[in-house]
Amino acid sequence: MGVMDSFKDYFDFSSKGDRPVPTRPSGSGKTGAAKVTPIRSSSRSGDISEIVTLDPTSFQDVREIADHFCNDIPLIINMAALSEKDSQRTLDFLLGLKEGRHGQLKRVTPKVFLLTPANVSINQDEEEEELNEFND
Repeated sequence: MGVMDSFKDYFDFSSKGDRPVPTRPSGSGKTGAAKVTPIRSSSRSGDISEIVTLDPTSFQDVREIADHFCNDIPLIINMAALSEKDSQRTLDFLLGLKEGRHGQLKRVTPKVFLLTPANVSINQDEEEEELNEFND
């Protein structure tokens, strides 16, 4: 069968002059609902298997903080070993990280902070402090 015969058969040219009904190739038919694999499951809200405690010694340690936090792991960060300048930079970084990932940041002591992802809630017995007070 040549190309012209295939063309004629596809478009069903006949002497009747009727227009053919277009057909779909067999691979394009709907075989069911498309499978969608979620990137992250939101059902882990109560499933916390670890809390990481970090004692950064320089601003360079924020990379480790971000790695844990982006994996939805809560962190306790003790900034007592940081200089005043690095402490301020780290706190600014934590605030940006918290906002970008919709988490929470809570001051535990003047130099210790609790950073939690969005799927973890913090029990708050007392009224929540404003983060602007961290600049003491």
